[in-house]
Amino acid sequence: MEPFVLTTPRLRLDQPVAADVDDVARYCADPVFEPFMTTPWPYERRHAEHFVGEFVPAGWASGDEWTWAVRRREGGPLLGAVGVRMRMGMIGYWLGGPHRGRGLMPEAVAAVVDAVFARTEADRVLWECVVGNTASVRVAEKAGFRFTGTEPGRVPSRDGGTAEAWTGALDRTDDRAPKPGWPVWPV
Repeated sequence: MEPFVLTTPRLRLDQPVAADVDDVARYCADPVFEPFMTTPWPYERRHAEHFVGEFVPAGWASGDEWTWAVRRREGGPLLGAVGVRMRMGMIGYWLGGPHRGRGLMPEAVAAVVDAVFARTEADRVLWECVVGNTASVRVAEKAGFRFTGTEPGRVPSRDGGTAEAWTGALDRTDDRAPKPGWPVWPV
């Protein structure tokens, strides 16, 4: 599949490029990634080079994984990334520390979900995060996902095992308003 660009009122989602490697490496080395992300740890520049130069292009070429860089504008600096594992219908995302807390990721996630529904016959997009990742929960809730529970994760953890995950789903026919039923965690 050929990569395509998505736009929202505040964002442009396009392909990660070589100029993004240093930002990917810096953002993914944030200590908050260690307990919650499946990215290698410790995260090094070589991991970012592989992500940008091999993983993302291979995912698009096979159609197995659609991954976008999140930016404010064309040619702008990398803010984060969002992708969908197409066989699972599972969305995942991360945002660099300086860009969190501004409502950018729910906007990016909504654009990606719209693209999945517009370009495939999928009826549902799934979401999960490692138990404890309340920032990811807030994004999924704001993007209109409904909470479906706690269960062993479908996405293998860094060591290949299974971590307990909070899970959610967004159906093609769902409205995008936040849904009741999300657990309440201390802020």
